[in-house]
Parts: sequence; structure tokens; C-alpha cells
Amino acid sequence: KIRRILGAGYYVVMKKEWRLVLDGKRDGFYNMALDEAVLLNYPRYKIPTLRIYGWNKPFVTLGYNQNARETLNFEEDIPFIRRMTGGACILHNEEVTYSITCALEDLDLPFKVKESYKILCSFLINFYSRWKVEAKFAGDIFCFRLGGYENFCFSSREEFDLTINGKKIGGNAQKRKKRLLFQHGSIPQNLDFGLVKKLVKNVNDLESKTTSLNEVLNKDTDFNCCGNILADSFKTTFGVAFVDKTLLREEMNDLDRLIKYKYKKQDWNDKNVDFTNKLDPADK
Repeated sequence: KIRRILGAGYYVVMKKEWRLVLDGKRDGFYNMALDEAVLLNYPRYKIPTLRIYGWNKPFVTLGYNQNARETLNFEEDIPFIRRMTGGACILHNEEVTYSITCALEDLDLPFKVKESYKILCSFLINFYSRWKVEAKFAGDIFCFRLGGYENFCFSSREEFDLTINGKKIGGNAQKRKKRLLFQHGSIPQNLDFGLVKKLVKNVNDLESKTTSLNEVLNKDTDFNCCGNILADSFKTTFGVAFVDKTLLREEMNDLDRLIKYKYKKQDWNDKNVDFTNKLDPADK
């Protein structure tokens, strides 16, 4: 927060402390369960957290409202999982993924979802600028047609989706509970268009719609290097201070419970059962 010192005529920047979790590459069950475990424990412990992680093998996440049988072809033996956030499915493979868990006050964010979403995504613009690449919001490019539903997240463009050279790069999704905020997003280092077409129904012209960091830079990028640059972009964009805090015992307990009783359950991933009321952060 920034406060004016009475009679001094200058400002002092007071940095908010955040926990940074650099989590390496994990499978989809762990990744989605830990994101939710951190969210579930925020109301009690109030630890704003930036988590940066990857995927140890190809994995599909479905948007909360997607139906697996209506979305996927099942032509390849690649696991899938349903997220707690909305949007369309993503094939996670060679990418850096982030998640943000906080209250609006932790970043002085506005209550309106779109406004907060735009502000949060500004650190991604900072990230791409570190690679000498200009990323723009899709809504700021006049020629883009916005809206329209696609089974694959990177195929459609919404107002605050990020684009580079006229193509969408990555995707982000947000979940809100009053003044509690969760957002996670994908930064693809490389995209396997052929595999996406085998996995996801009704995808067309992917190569003309979406891009990856490696394609933009015309070179391979390193996962750990990308993660460190992403963390520093968040730190400088929002003026936070990262502190050394490990995951709580309660978060690890919830992680195990969520993997076993939710994210590895066919009923959850097939969208036949809704566990939201049982696992709502406000109930913790």
C-alpha cells in the first residue's frame, strides 16, 4: 500500500508479503488439488500465494462446466481432470502454469471481476516484455472478433485474453467468493497442434489462432528460467515481497483428501456429481 506522509510531500511504499511456491513439474491431480487446497485454507490463515508449476506428462484439464464426453475424442491415452474454474479445456504439456490465491485487499484490486482480471493479467504483459515481446489484450485490437465458444481454450478470444502477433497465447480463468480471489493461467512454451486435434472435438485452424512462447521467440525456452522470470514479473508489477513460507500441514492434508475423494473420482471428472457445496472455501 502507498501512504502519504503528512507534511513531508512524498510517499512510502509498504510492500505486502506474499508466499512464493515454486513447485516444479507434477501430474494434473496434484496440480489442481493443491490449487484448491491453498484456496480452501486462505480464509483461516490469510496467506496470499503465488504458485508456479509445470506438468510432468501431457494432461488435459476441462473447464468446470464442460462435459468430458461432449468435449474429448478419447483417441489418445492421456488423463483428464475437471477444474474448479470455468472456461474451455487445455492440453497441458510443455508450459509454465501459475495460480494466484488472495483477497482483493492483498493487491488493492477492485471488486468488479473484469477490472480485477485485467489488472492481474498485467504481470503477464510484464513477463512477455522481458523476452522483448509485446503482448496485447484481445479487446485492444480492433480487427479481432471476440466471444464465441470453443471446446479448446486457446481457440477463442475474450476481451482480456493475451495475444502476440495477432494470435492468442495461453489462457487464464478466475474464481471468486465474495472478496476471495483465485486465478490460474497457462503459458505454453510449446504446442502440439496434432495432439490437440486428436484429443479435442471440433477444433479448427489452431495454427492461425494460437501461439506459444517458443514459436514467438523462434527458440526453445527453459521451464525453470521461465518460472523465475514470471515470479519476478509478478513481484515488480505489484510491488510485493516474497517470503519463505512452506505449505501448511492443513494444506497438505486437504491436498491428499482432494486427490482421493474429488479429483481422482470419475463422477467429478465426468461432471455427474457437483462437490462444490462440500468443498466451499467459506465452509472451512
